[in-house]
Amino acid sequence: MRKVFLLLCGFLLLTSCSVFKPSIGSSCTTANTLTSVGEGLGVCRDGSLHYALPADIPPGPYATRPDWYPTLDQLFGQSESTCPSTQIRLTHTILPLDQLTASIPYGMMVGGHVTPIDHGYLGIKTLAATSGLSDADFQPITAPADGTILEVSALGDPNSHRVVISHGCGLYSVYMVVNKLTGVLASQADAVAQHSYISINQPIKAGEEFGRQRDNPLDFNIFAKETWLTGFVNPSSYLYGEGWKVYTTDPTPYFSTELQQPYSDIMQRTAAPRWGKIDHDVAGSAAGNWFLAETLGYNGIPIETYKNATQPIQGGMGGGRNNYWYGHLSLAPHHVQPDHWIASFGWWQDRNGDGIQLLIDLAPNQKTPAQITPSDGLVVYQLASMQMLDADGKPLVMQGGKAPQPVGYTIAPGQPSGAVAVQIEADGTLSVEVFPNTPASSVTGFGARTRTYHR
Repeated sequence: MRKVFLLLCGFLLLTSCSVFKPSIGSSCTTANTLTSVGEGLGVCRDGSLHYALPADIPPGPYATRPDWYPTLDQLFGQSESTCPSTQIRLTHTILPLDQLTASIPYGMMVGGHVTPIDHGYLGIKTLAATSGLSDADFQPITAPADGTILEVSALGDPNSHRVVISHGCGLYSVYMVVNKLTGVLASQADAVAQHSYISINQPIKAGEEFGRQRDNPLDFNIFAKETWLTGFVNPSSYLYGEGWKVYTTDPTPYFSTELQQPYSDIMQRTAAPRWGKIDHDVAGSAAGNWFLAETLGYNGIPIETYKNATQPIQGGMGGGRNNYWYGHLSLAPHHVQPDHWIASFGWWQDRNGDGIQLLIDLAPNQKTPAQITPSDGLVVYQLASMQMLDADGKPLVMQGGKAPQPVGYTIAPGQPSGAVAVQIEADGTLSVEVFPNTPASSVTGFGARTRTYHR
């Protein structure tokens, strides 16, 4: 999946950013002090910085950013801005307004995207095509505000790129799966193809073209320095993979008045917020994101790897499994119809990773994952495939092409797929066992395949 290519300020390309100092193994003086380092989070122990482990981190949730968590400007390798991000206005459309169509909001869970995705997918009319397209069908991607392009990278395909723009005042826009680098980035296309990642300092004006799109939705999101998503009980888990996630921002307030409604209207989700939501942790409940207890967090690397490390650990995310998301679990509302809950597994039947999303088919009066507590003991949910329905409640029939489902589609339980047993433990961990192809009514307790997850 594409997330492995999200290279923000060296969290995966560890040598690309020098903002974070000191580093693991360097000397320190104040015992038990937490310090952000380029490769994660450090703690001062025995006079030197070691990787911080779960026991070193004060329990959340955190209503505001703790001092040890890097600022957004630090994450992007920029000097600290002093002006408010709200000073910036996105005054120009990203893609031609007359070419926009149904778009996917923040928060989708699909395949290896086990936890809610921190970007939306802007749909364009070319995606509905059922026959061949030509170069004339490519649509220009333009900067929504003045800024500076900081990073351009390849996402493993000649027609898929990532672009990061700083708009100043701690506001950043990110674009992924950009089909072509054009306009102000045309001269950089060969360098990106050769090196996969380049750090640049390319000024761009609102309305200037930097890419073209035709073959898939355009991934887009906004990060703002003042944002702090409180729905992540333990934000340190993301410092080892996607540290920017806590700054994910609804772009609506940043769009000019003329653009706010057109972009809201194309979002599949009709419930507020139209652009969706990604942070669903509820402390003391089962709701939200979880990580296998033996892993450090989002990157999936075992805690044991970090325990006695005296040098920075490189190698990105993965932990030796099929991919970094093998240890992820999310029990969260559906991104379009939030009154329905999804069980999203990085490990369904294959411990090495076999990502799948199933609908939680709640029994009458059964508590949602956000409502259960340790006092509820074992809770068993029936799981089912998802059936997509049109506005009339009939099965949705898509007529070819790659277009996202229409605005306002709904979901309903399809075929039974199995069951999942969950229990919130007194220490805040989550015990889980999955029962593929087994009805919930047959599950009476945990068996030998019980797993433990932490935040």
